Amino acid sequence: MVASQALTLLTTALALVNAAPHGKHREIKQDDFVKTDGLRFKDNSGSVYLTGLNYWSCLNLAADDSAGGNHSRFITELDQMASKGVNHLRIMAASEGNPTWQPFRMHPALMQSPGEYNEDIFVGLDRCLAEMSKRGMRATMTLNNEWQWSGGFAQYVSWATENSEIPYPRSWNLSAPPQRETPGTGWGNYTVEGVDAVPYNNFTEYANRFYTNEQAQKWYRDHIDTVLNRVNTVNGRKYKEDATVMTWQLANEPQNAVMPDEYLGEYSLELPPAPSDSLFGWIESTSAYIKAAAPNQLVNVGFEGKQGKWYYQKAHNFSTIDYGTTHCWVENWGIYSQLNDSQANLEAAKTFARGFIANSSQWAAEIGKPIFLEEFGMARNNWENAGKEYQYLSSAGTSNKDEYFEVSLPRPSLTPHPPLTVLRADYHWSSNGQVQRPRGSLCRNLSVGVWWNLPSRDSTCQ
Repeated sequence: MVASQALTLLTTALALVNAAPHGKHREIKQDDFVKTDGLRFKDNSGSVYLTGLNYWSCLNLAADDSAGGNHSRFITELDQMASKGVNHLRIMAASEGNPTWQPFRMHPALMQSPGEYNEDIFVGLDRCLAEMSKRGMRATMTLNNEWQWSGGFAQYVSWATENSEIPYPRSWNLSAPPQRETPGTGWGNYTVEGVDAVPYNNFTEYANRFYTNEQAQKWYRDHIDTVLNRVNTVNGRKYKEDATVMTWQLANEPQNAVMPDEYLGEYSLELPPAPSDSLFGWIESTSAYIKAAAPNQLVNVGFEGKQGKWYYQKAHNFSTIDYGTTHCWVENWGIYSQLNDSQANLEAAKTFARGFIANSSQWAAEIGKPIFLEEFGMARNNWENAGKEYQYLSSAGTSNKDEYFEVSLPRPSLTPHPPLTVLRADYHWSSNGQVQRPRGSLCRNLSVGVWWNLPSRDSTCQ
């Protein structure tokens, strides 16, 4: 399948999504599971087209105020999203604590130590699923994380190695300057590599010991069992028997365990083949474990796709993986800079995104899997904040982001070409929309540009 065909398939799928009426919600029945059918998704009513958002903060935000939650804000945000046609949310079904305070985390954690859960936060997750179901929203439930902000792989490794110190990479430090006038209400800055942060490769080498550490894997399987068998305290549904849960995701952005001697491709992002990478054995065994326990629900990896065709197809070509995912982050991957106002900077981002979407569509189609564009975003025009007290002030414009969304994912027509590959427009929060609350839920800017706009009005967010 050539690039132009792949993009046609994408825009056709999005046309059907955006043609769906907004504001009319069909509650998710407990047994109305989504299945894959070739390169399509279907439920009991026929073809399923999804449009969604990442909503990591859901389980914390829906908890009681005494546990750091804000239930009224949670309901308001769900209603905003539903009114704009959002019918799928990717939420955390895991976060891990530490015996000592960790600076770059979701707080409070769902699992405070191996097997020890914060019931208040679990009730928050119950509420997320129950309220989503009422609004016709389905969930991707993410069971772990490569990255430090929820605890994730590195916390499991730390637990399994006598609470060894986690070598944190560059992370957002809420307590660093600049700060707002009212203490504890926002801003901060990144830690600095070589000063108070290690290179990312050092962190991932530590975190990815998770794949082969037997004790860490046992605790992870125990967590999977606990979540899948959880009985929702709001509606009485067992999670693994609730069609609101469309997908169990192994982890957010699991990375390769084999470090390459060189990176390949035009952008130096792709990895050479490494059949011995322990990532693949972990994907195969974990996905089989979940499928055996929850055969009516889908399973995916949570992969980005930047690693290139060989890694992408190897990671997804298991019978227990139902569909592929991609994440597209032009700034994180060194293609774009939010501080560069040149047209060439924006054009480079648009060119990369078009090619990435087309190529990953083709990779997935070749192995017979649907595919979701699961994360996607761009920062504001933050060069406009040069010399101001805070680089990420929301007074900066969004013209680059708007054009990037518009051109890289153009508004589709209703041309009735049958979509062979389904890519979802699942826009992430704005890149570098930073955590503003010192505790409780993560607070992110939900402005997503082209098809809908969900700006956070909360006074704790900038």
